[in-house]
Amino acid sequence: MSDAFVDTVVEQFPTTVLWRQCRDVAPLNNALAAIIRGLRESEPNAAPGTSTRGGYQTDTNFLYREDPAVRALQQLIYQGVQAYLPRYFQSNLLTAPKSVESRLWGWAVIMQPGDYNMPHVHPDAHVSGVYYVEVPELSPVEADEEEPGGSLVFFDPRSNAAMFHLKGRGQTQSYLPIAGALVAFPSYHMHAVYPYRSPGERISVAFNARLTLK
Repeated sequence: MSDAFVDTVVEQFPTTVLWRQCRDVAPLNNALAAIIRGLRESEPNAAPGTSTRGGYQTDTNFLYREDPAVRALQQLIYQGVQAYLPRYFQSNLLTAPKSVESRLWGWAVIMQPGDYNMPHVHPDAHVSGVYYVEVPELSPVEADEEEPGGSLVFFDPRSNAAMFHLKGRGQTQSYLPIAGALVAFPSYHMHAVYPYRSPGERISVAFNARLTLK
């Protein structure tokens, strides 16, 4: 009976996320953490009015700073975005572009216990993401939780998929951050950060890329 059918299965409008673990970045992360903590002491908190609740946030020009560690991070992020773009184009374009120009910008965030990010998107960009500089170990209470505090959570972008209840349907997917991880995703992909509960501080750098295609 298998010869009676010709089946074609197509993924329509998939949402692709890149998770990249960068190796041998401990010295870089230490330098970045020192820079970001120094900015907290010397520059205003830009978090008010953003999705960040609590914590400290730099302005959006962090990646333009003239510092070797920041320039190295900018290169890591640029390489991650370049690796992500082919799959992003495959999911979103009818034909691949002949050339791509991108403008990259970002901001650093320090979170303490109780801090979190409201669900949000990045409307001024095409590709967004985050690099994790410093992530303390989970508290014993959180270690066995499915989505511990501080998890990066993505929401199903298919709004019409919720028009009826289907037992067992997943509505979120989460990633537990670790130092040196880089995540890239479409800027339209709704995401949030659950309230951070571990002792210590978590430091990350969020980024956007705006594309010009030819």
